[in-house]
Amino acid sequence: MTDVTQQYLLLYTDAPDGEPWNAESDDIGDWLASVDPTDIRVMGERLTTRDDARLVTKRAGEVTVTDAPVAEFKEWFAGFDLINAPDLETAVEIGSRHPCARFGRVLVLPLMGAIQSSALLEATVRARSTSAPTPA
Repeated sequence: MTDVTQQYLLLYTDAPDGEPWNAESDDIGDWLASVDPTDIRVMGERLTTRDDARLVTKRAGEVTVTDAPVAEFKEWFAGFDLINAPDLETAVEIGSRHPCARFGRVLVLPLMGAIQSSALLEATVRARSTSAPTPA
């Protein structure tokens, strides 16, 4: 694949309204064979169950760790792939061919480029430093 300008995270979840999983039609090997030789797929992996997950927050310097599942999650993450694609439409098409699109859901998330990420980080730091209270 040439002229790839963007990476996308394909995040797979279960779905209560998904069709039943079928070993014959939902063979991940077919999808992998279509993307791996083309340099589309950077990496991917299945995830363990929600029992192994933890939600970590830090507020006012205090770290809180909560066992998952948390109430906000109705679905659970099954796995992910990081892919290269020239645009969002192509990434969506690649995700639509994944077996999980049929029996679960595929969330297609564009990753920020390194330059965009650095600029956003710098803008966030500037905004926070100007809104911080001045010491008395």
